[in-house]
Amino acid sequence: MIGLDANILLRSLLDDDPVQSPLARKLLSTLTVERAGYINLVVLMEVVWTIRTRFKGRPARLHAALETLLSTDSYVVQSRDEVDDALALAKSGQYGFADALIGFLNQRAACRATWTFDNGAPGEAGFTPAPI
Repeated sequence: MIGLDANILLRSLLDDDPVQSPLARKLLSTLTVERAGYINLVVLMEVVWTIRTRFKGRPARLHAALETLLSTDSYVVQSRDEVDDALALAKSGQYGFADALIGFLNQRAACRATWTFDNGAPGEAGFTPAPI
């Protein structure tokens, strides 16, 4: 496997740099199932944060980018099941991807609940109001 940094993925996804975007696409096109690119959660969240801040108020753009990463056979995404679940919940329109991912990762780690002060956090992902 080859570890991928967020800047490589972002240049390819956003096509926003005349030099680096084509180079990123060329590099990523050399990946295969046997020689896959690895996307860890820190990189994934950096991609999410960058796209969210760049395309304010347009979750569909973020969801499309995540679907692109998840649908590419030559990428291995850390905690793939939780990422899939978080994206599905975020696409419902009620919750953000990051909150959903936090909850599902905590469930995977055998947390009984995830305490929060956020009234809008997804109970489906294990969030519960912090006991006061």
